[in-house]
Amino acid sequence: MIKPITIQIDAEVADAFNQASVSQQQAMQAIVSLWLKHMVQPDSLSAITQEIRQEAVSNGLTTAILEDLLKDDQA
Repeated sequence: MIKPITIQIDAEVADAFNQASVSQQQAMQAIVSLWLKHMVQPDSLSAITQEIRQEAVSNGLTTAILEDLLKDDQA
């Protein structure tokens, strides 16, 4: 389902959007929609990263152990 919203943007960007072809406008709308969707999703990259860190710590993976493992891989 598509639902319109109104946002304030730079005048130059608004003018470029209004002068773009219908297909270009649709492409821009799709990109902005995807970007906003990722911004409002609760499972952002930082949340996922934090969850992975917490799970690693609960499984006994400390920073020191991780550094040792990485040293072994580089040798």
